[in-house]
Amino acid sequence: MSGVSGQQSEYLVAHIQDALATDARTGELELDVRIAGGRVFLAGAVATTERRDAVERVVREVCPDYEVVNQLSVTERQQPGPSEPVS
Repeated sequence: MSGVSGQQSEYLVAHIQDALATDARTGELELDVRIAGGRVFLAGAVATTERRDAVERVVREVCPDYEVVNQLSVTERQQPGPSEPVS
């Protein structure tokens, strides 16, 4: 689907953003979605790796004919490992 016009691309971006905002798995409003050359590019930050994967799944469901390039970063803080005694 590399022949998507600018207007179709804008419509599809809006559709993807709406799906991400309303889907119970994601609820994401602040992600950057771009379409170029038959690909959907996702950028921004999400709280967890699970949310990152869920966003990608939702986009793949909305745009099954597009390749999804997931460039989302995860902001979750790693849980500290077991503490070691300080000597």
